[in-house]
Amino acid sequence: MARLDLPDDDRLYQALLDRDPAYDDRVFVTVASTGIFCRLTCPARKPKRENCAFYARPAECIAAGFRPCKRCHPIANEGRQTK
Repeated sequence: MARLDLPDDDRLYQALLDRDPAYDDRVFVTVASTGIFCRLTCPARKPKRENCAFYARPAECIAAGFRPCKRCHPIANEGRQTK
């Protein structure tokens, strides 16, 4: 899924707040204040909107300088993603 195919950031932030499983393994959130990236379903406390950016793949998050979350393990299914 390319970045252009993602819903707008406001919709993705709401999905993050709702822990919406529809986006699991399809969208990942980076958090500037922590340097971590997560699944949208992560049980961690939710970040402020201004600290979030959204990516379609874990590799994009890593390339942007973020490390995977140790709670939700966003790269656990990396080799098994489907289109």
